[in-house]
Amino acid sequence: FPTRRSSDLPGNRGWLSYVDRQLQQPSLILLALTSLVLLLACANIANLLLARPASRRREMSVRLALGAGKARILRQVLTESILLSLLGGTAGLVLGYLGRNAIPRLLSASWGATPISGRFGWPIFAFTLTISVLSGLLFGVGPAWRATRTIVNAGLKDDAVTTTHRSKGFAGKTLVIFQVSLCMSLLVGAGLFVRTLVNLNAADTGFQEKGLLLFAIAPPRQRYPAPKNIEMLRQIEETIAPLPGVESVTLSESPLLAQTASNDGFFPDGQPRRPGHEQVAMLNSVGQTFFGTMRIPLLYGRSYDFRDTSTSPKVAIINRALARKEFAGMNPVGKTFKTEEEDRYEIIGVSGDAKYADLRDDPPPTFYVLYRQQKDVRHGMTFEVRTNGDPGSVVGAIRSAVQSVDKDLPLIDVRTQTEQINANIAPERIFAVVTAGFGVLALILASIGVYGIMAFTVGRRVNEIGIRMALGAPASQVLQMILRETAWLAAIGVGAGLGTTLLLTQFLRSMLFGLKPTDPSTFASAALLLFAIAMLAGWGPARRASLIQPMQALRHE
Repeated sequence: FPTRRSSDLPGNRGWLSYVDRQLQQPSLILLALTSLVLLLACANIANLLLARPASRRREMSVRLALGAGKARILRQVLTESILLSLLGGTAGLVLGYLGRNAIPRLLSASWGATPISGRFGWPIFAFTLTISVLSGLLFGVGPAWRATRTIVNAGLKDDAVTTTHRSKGFAGKTLVIFQVSLCMSLLVGAGLFVRTLVNLNAADTGFQEKGLLLFAIAPPRQRYPAPKNIEMLRQIEETIAPLPGVESVTLSESPLLAQTASNDGFFPDGQPRRPGHEQVAMLNSVGQTFFGTMRIPLLYGRSYDFRDTSTSPKVAIINRALARKEFAGMNPVGKTFKTEEEDRYEIIGVSGDAKYADLRDDPPPTFYVLYRQQKDVRHGMTFEVRTNGDPGSVVGAIRSAVQSVDKDLPLIDVRTQTEQINANIAPERIFAVVTAGFGVLALILASIGVYGIMAFTVGRRVNEIGIRMALGAPASQVLQMILRETAWLAAIGVGAGLGTTLLLTQFLRSMLFGLKPTDPSTFASAALLLFAIAMLAGWGPARRASLIQPMQALRHE
């Protein structure tokens, strides 16, 4: 930790820099998840393209019989595949343009500017075009190659039903297994990020965040040099306190959970400085009623009171984490310490632990000093106002009170503490929303894939099913046969997805909160949901197979 590090301005600016830093690594993971969805969609299209040559076998046979070379057939099918991919890319580009502000809105705070913009430019069009063409080529080669293997004589016969259906069925089922395994990875990722967001929302902050209104005041240094700026802040504090609807008011140099922080050296008197022992603690300069307003409990000792003035000996309150770190087994009340700048403070109390800059981090060792006892307030202060009702209802009265002190002083970044916490977890909210959307989309694509391959299988096995039923097989047995095949496809896909996902989720460890990347309940829930959806998708073709009439099936081409 550098000594006395702090943000330039309490509130939004520090948060914007936080978003800029924090989204660098997650954006790569988000891109990887997007690639998985693209792979899933391409596999689905490839599966449909593999089934298409079966219905076009006569067409391909006629073309080959009339002298068309295999290269021409290959070009034709590849052209169709690329055309489909380009149409899909165009539709995706339109949807992306319409929803370009969705993620910036999730990141934006109600009191500040949007940290990122969704501007479209030529690089976006070039990227979309490249991905579309590559996807069309990559997943169109297999179907195109199979189209060139059509046997001319067999394809020209009306009763040709079994040219290469076994290999085609195997390729299609392999793609379905691949789709299910990809869907498993996306569902687990969605579950982990959604549960992370739930855990963060339920995290104990160490103070009562409801009913708090925050805003910053940054006195111009030309008009309010030190210590005049401190006196002006004290005057505003005293002007706001008696307002109707205001229960109490305080201020702090670093608002809690706003990604702004300061620290300083912490050297207890009477204890030698220990080499290799980090004697640094987080620091916050606060008002006299800080602990009462924030509802941070005082464990022992006393809080600030009338005895603590700008001219009295400097005092500090430390939190439990710092007491355990520096005064293990001792009562720190009454002891003194120095900071890096040789300022000496007497410890008058020990408070409970409260989250400081980030909701993810444990409460750090922290000491609190009175802002009135400081030499200067370099970057302004954030006011915390505890209200009896809706915090927004007192904004007008507070603004008038501040203008009565100085009509040129604006309220900066007016927000509630709840809004501040929501801004703190904005990246997690993005991942929860986006991955949940990916999970739903993956389920839809996987179910389409399962439905398509089972419908294709049933369509090619009509004669076989008719013979089985003519020989006495009941409809329930046919239903169970198709469902059993669906279950095997789903089980193999889920199993393959479990193994892959166990490896991939290790890269998400640093982005999770309150659970491990191998969380059993998340994996089990995703597997059961995916298996159930796959079986539901296979029910339609299985039901249709069970209703086949033997005589119609035996006359089927």
